[in-house]
Amino acid sequence: MSLQSIIPSLSDGMAGSISALPNEVLKHLNEIRIRRNQPLILVFGKSCLFITGRGKLLNHYSELAYTVDDEEFDLIFRRLSNYSVHSVMDNLIKGFTTAQGGNRIGITSTAVIKDKEIASVKDISSLNIRIANEIKDCSRQILNMLYVNSFPSIIVASPPAGGKTTFLRDLARLLSSGFNNRYRKVVIVDERNEIAYKGAAEINADIGLNTDVLTGFPKSVGIEMAIRTLSPDIIVCDEISSSAEVSAMADGFNSGVKFAVSVHAANIKDLSEKAIIRELIAKNEFEYIVMLNDYTNDFEIMEVSELRSEIFRNYSSELMLGGGGC
Repeated sequence: MSLQSIIPSLSDGMAGSISALPNEVLKHLNEIRIRRNQPLILVFGKSCLFITGRGKLLNHYSELAYTVDDEEFDLIFRRLSNYSVHSVMDNLIKGFTTAQGGNRIGITSTAVIKDKEIASVKDISSLNIRIANEIKDCSRQILNMLYVNSFPSIIVASPPAGGKTTFLRDLARLLSSGFNNRYRKVVIVDERNEIAYKGAAEINADIGLNTDVLTGFPKSVGIEMAIRTLSPDIIVCDEISSSAEVSAMADGFNSGVKFAVSVHAANIKDLSEKAIIRELIAKNEFEYIVMLNDYTNDFEIMEVSELRSEIFRNYSSELMLGGGGC
């Protein structure tokens, strides 16, 4: 469990309070929100709860709530940064870093501007630790619907913390480990190290028997490397957001490679209005969109063709200017 990998980075007091919770409760922990001189908040699903120093959850704030002072906050930040803020500064500028076990740390700070660009950050004020969890077989139901009689490229969408990364990790595991009696060649382009949890040369997540991982490379670069050197059947990428990444995918499609990628979207309407979705669909290679509302407990599958007419109607002039077409 990735929570166990983050515990050593916390202060002794905070680690003790959280670890005192029953395992049945801890397995539902999604986020640890740490702010200077503010109470510690634990997020379980959609519920934000406080905790006492003795490990008792509180529905409402009281003076018993565990509060994080400056010294404790700085210690935790140094540990999460492996005692080298300089080495993670590029990520801090983007507002996050990735800790042991694939746990993403959202970070708020003050920007230091030089020559009209963000050169660094200072005055770190809050840390949001998103706990990465493996949920085995969470993708199986969807794979049974989409990958038994075909091998499509898919777009996976959800709001933040909706299960996209967890779903993609399990999809890679199943497709590379004999799903439908085929051991597919899978490559994960893991820019933020949130899918495979790579530590040094070792992969810590269960990503299957026939999966290769490119860690830390920008997705556009990693996709090109995978196509050129690893002969994948399918490439898995999390959070596609740029035209450069979509362009790299085009080379893969031309080589017969399939893709499973994710994007942020709160609902179908939000999905149809996103420029990156219009770019992806314009390639005419993706067949399905999987909309996750709560991991795979609540999902919707739709054919890309269902969105195509509406997107073309609403954004046809933009697509034509961009040289694409649905």
